[in-house]
Amino acid sequence: MISIALAAACVRFGNLMNSEVLGKPTSLPWAVVFDRVDSIPRHPVQVYEGLWYIALCLALLLARQRWAPPQGVLSGLFLVGMFLPRFFLEFAKEGPVVFAGMNTGQVLSVPLIIVGALVLGRSGWRTKERAR
Repeated sequence: MISIALAAACVRFGNLMNSEVLGKPTSLPWAVVFDRVDSIPRHPVQVYEGLWYIALCLALLLARQRWAPPQGVLSGLFLVGMFLPRFFLEFAKEGPVVFAGMNTGQVLSVPLIIVGALVLGRSGWRTKERAR
C-alpha cells in the first residue's frame, strides 16, 4: 500500500507535466496556466493530490515502523486516506456530473472509502477479540 501511494503521487505529477486532469478556473495566486490547453488560470489539482499522496505514503511508513498495526489497518488507512481526500479534491476538478451531483472520480471513490472503513472496523474488531 505504501508504494502505491508513492506511485499515485508520481502519476499526478506526470499529469501536471502533461497538462492533464485540469482544475477549475481560479484567481488564487498559485493558479497554473496550462498553455497546451488554454490561457485560463486553474487550480493545480495534480499538485494537491500529489502532495497528499506523498504525505499518505510517509504516514503509512511511520505507522508501520513505529506502531506495528494489526493486519488490515494499513490497507484500511490507505483506502480511506487515498480516496476520502480525492473525493473532496474532485470538487476542484473539471468534469461532468454523472450521478447524484458527483463526477466520475467521486462516484468511484465512495465504494473504496466504504471498503476502507469496513477493513479498519474489522481489523479493530479482530484486535479486541485477540485481547480477550
